[in-house]
Amino acid sequence: MILSTKERAAALTAIAAAALGAGAWAAPFHLHLLKSAPAANATVTTAPDSIQLWFSQTPELGVTTVKVSGPGNGTVALAPLARRDSSAVVAAVKGAMKAGAYTVTWRTMAKDGHIARGSYAFKVGAGR
Repeated sequence: MILSTKERAAALTAIAAAALGAGAWAAPFHLHLLKSAPAANATVTTAPDSIQLWFSQTPELGVTTVKVSGPGNGTVALAPLARRDSSAVVAAVKGAMKAGAYTVTWRTMAKDGHIARGSYAFKVGAGR
């Protein structure tokens, strides 16, 4: 079968659209953050004793990092990360957390080698 130039262009466009669609379809299957404690955008009345992150896949603990920064860009001391269960990690809070806004920044990787990262904010007390 011999295709005209117009038919070849239409076929190539369909193939390209399918390939792009497949890439968009695969993205939800990569590791991502499902929930956290404290929760994103939450205001907690007392400082948390740990930061807990639940992921859609098992994170590679050896390459996972969690950092907490607070009022005045101060860094909150955390204990080394531990696995809470197959899809969650936890870091005990070792430093003091006064009232104010905090940002949790995390980075991890699943067994497929794709790196995921993100951040979220929460407040302790009334915040500012």
